[in-house]
Amino acid sequence: MNSVTQVDELVKEYLLFRGFSNTFRVFEQECRNDKDKGFQADKIIEELFSYITSSDIDGLLDYWKYLDLRYFSRLDARFFESVKKFEICLIRYYLVYATQQKRKDKILEFFETFGAELNGNPEWLKWFGSLTFSKNPASDPNFETFFTRQWLETFTISLHNFLNTIFQNMSLPSLLCFNLDRLHRKTLRSEIESLRIEIENLKKEKANGDTEITSLKQKVAQHEMTGYPRRRSTASSINKHEIDNGIKSPEMFADDQSMTPISEYDIDDSHGHINPFTVTSQEMFLENTSGITVAKISHQGNLIASSDVDNIIRIWSYAGSSSPTVKLSNSNSNILSLEWEARSDKLLLYGTDEQLIKVYNKESRSIIHEFKMDEQFPKVNQISCSPVESLFACSGSPKSIDDMCNRSETGSLITLNLKTMTIQDTFMLKASSKSPSSLPLMPIETIKFNHNGQMLVTGDKSGYIRIFDIRTLTPIMEWNISNSSKIGSGVICSSQFSFDENSIYVVDESGELSQWSSRKPGSVMSQSQLQGFPPAMPITSTNLTPKLSRKRTPSMSSIRSIKSTRSTSSIPAIIESTPYVPTSRVPMIAFNDDTEYLVCVGDNGGTQGVIYQTSNGEQVQTLKSHRQYLTAVDWSENTIITAAMDGTVRVSRMVNS
Repeated sequence: MNSVTQVDELVKEYLLFRGFSNTFRVFEQECRNDKDKGFQADKIIEELFSYITSSDIDGLLDYWKYLDLRYFSRLDARFFESVKKFEICLIRYYLVYATQQKRKDKILEFFETFGAELNGNPEWLKWFGSLTFSKNPASDPNFETFFTRQWLETFTISLHNFLNTIFQNMSLPSLLCFNLDRLHRKTLRSEIESLRIEIENLKKEKANGDTEITSLKQKVAQHEMTGYPRRRSTASSINKHEIDNGIKSPEMFADDQSMTPISEYDIDDSHGHINPFTVTSQEMFLENTSGITVAKISHQGNLIASSDVDNIIRIWSYAGSSSPTVKLSNSNSNILSLEWEARSDKLLLYGTDEQLIKVYNKESRSIIHEFKMDEQFPKVNQISCSPVESLFACSGSPKSIDDMCNRSETGSLITLNLKTMTIQDTFMLKASSKSPSSLPLMPIETIKFNHNGQMLVTGDKSGYIRIFDIRTLTPIMEWNISNSSKIGSGVICSSQFSFDENSIYVVDESGELSQWSSRKPGSVMSQSQLQGFPPAMPITSTNLTPKLSRKRTPSMSSIRSIKSTRSTSSIPAIIESTPYVPTSRVPMIAFNDDTEYLVCVGDNGGTQGVIYQTSNGEQVQTLKSHRQYLTAVDWSENTIITAAMDGTVRVSRMVNS
């Protein structure tokens, strides 16, 4: 409506141009007497208040009646109550102003004229008589609010906004629309110009980024040609007695061609492939004192939790944080599973083989709760946290296969609430259900939520895939991969929703990667073999039976003192051999966030992490090897961790090529 005055001037100019002088004079006169005030709310309010200051109640009510007929009566019925309140406030301001000006005659005149009309109206009961005969209405509790500056300002602003809203939503004539279209086009041109400048700036930023990537690739190539830079000497922490007895320091590892150097930048060998990722660094960390069983990166990517065969969990940062390493000992049971709470790095959950799931709070540095599983299923094989709420799911299994055969139920799936610290729902695997091999159904081994936490997919050693509705924890579909597997074993060690959630990726223990429709149960979309996975399990001289003991402590002959890459004190780490042989391949597989790739324990006798493409199962990139067999991997955003039997964890940071 700001263009009304401008259009009026154009009309006058046009009338004079055409010689319509009489029309021009009439139009000019009507413009001067314009009751609409060019649709300017402040001018209309100014007109209303002019009647109040001149004590012209008839003029005030006539002008309000004009506005009512012209605009207010055309509003939706739900606004009528607001219009009535504005009218009451306007009249009250008339009486307040008259009182302030000591015009009792005008107040009496008002009540004589409109008393019969307002009598009985609850809005005016206190005003009849009391206002006229009160000695000081401004301090009277019934009227003092209306004599304040704040009330007047609030009323004025509210009326101004109300009128503006009406004018902005009126249907406009074509002449005014033409001008608005012109202004709109002008605004759009300005926006286009701003976007053009922004595009040019983005192009420059992209060019700078490409230059930086090229520089990084050149540095990587240079490192591959000239060798690896070593860490700063740590020989000061290795005493002469250790050296005399033939124990090598980390610097000696770098010089020993039979060992993997511990270096700041361990660059992988591309083997001639076009790598999908550029590895910017691969650092080796020695935090644990024995073989790693499970390792997990926090969802925010800042922390790593690693559990070892001594049942000690260490929580540590690899990104240069000054926070100290946290050590959690669990001497009374074996740790089987780890999981970070999905929405922060605050909580770490870990499951044992003695019915317990413990919740550790990193901020308070304490165990804040322990969930207890059913005594029939004391082993907590897997834990998975919802990405959107304080909820997690876990699977329970019996102590042994013998226990499973003697029970009507062979395993459990449970959801638990981290807010109320209570069990929410439970699903039991019935022994009466049979797998294709006529064996009882095996416990659930893998659990993954979908992106919004409303569904989860599970896989078990019987080959069954189940998709659950998390609200009721009931399976909405299930099928067995053994029915369609070409060469697979049917023993599932990974199951994962695809990024678009139209399919489920499954990896079994024979290394078959399959993709299944999540819309048509049992419909396989693709199958391929992951070459190099699984690698043959290692056989060590110290332990030929891959069974976990209650308290797993490596012999002193199998450990050496090596300085941690983060700590100032020496810690023991397994170097030559280990009593631990991994019994599960579930921790050996991890998908990236968009499920286009997965990383597995693969080449080089199981000492190397390998990245595969999920669309065809082909190897696309390898990571730097460890000295001993890998036992766990994890992938979070642009970081992959690989953990080994000697207690080492390698952190590989990457960017898309």
